Amino acid sequence: MTPDEIRARARRITDELINQGDVAVLDELVDPGYVQYLAAEDRTTGAAELAEFVTEIRRAFPDLRAHTEQQVVEGDTLAQRLTLTGTHSGAAFAGLPPATGARLRVQVVDIYRIGPGGRFTQRWTLWDEHAVRRQLGIGS
Repeated sequence: MTPDEIRARARRITDELINQGDVAVLDELVDPGYVQYLAAEDRTTGAAELAEFVTEIRRAFPDLRAHTEQQVVEGDTLAQRLTLTGTHSGAAFAGLPPATGARLRVQVVDIYRIGPGGRFTQRWTLWDEHAVRRQLGIGS
């Protein structure tokens, strides 16, 4: 795949999965053995857990938007920086009661690896967990 094709695939995850909540896009864009490394939680997950998380966070933050700030591709690896914004106007989330009105604005850095079949096989995600907790008022 060309660097532009890799960038476009990552933007589809941002636009279709995060911004629109279309979890079906994962079937097309991620490998069945996909592994996501969550630095803030020191654990790994797969595509099913990613779909569940996106569904849960979009219920809590119906106006959730991810904005792609920068993408860099080298070989089979893409690094990108996103800004996530939203208002907690929906369901309970991460220990919060429903609809607290808390505003979220957080930077996210993702590093993707794409496999020979054109699907993402790995993703490393790092976001400012402290800023998330502070903005949502859920501890230190």
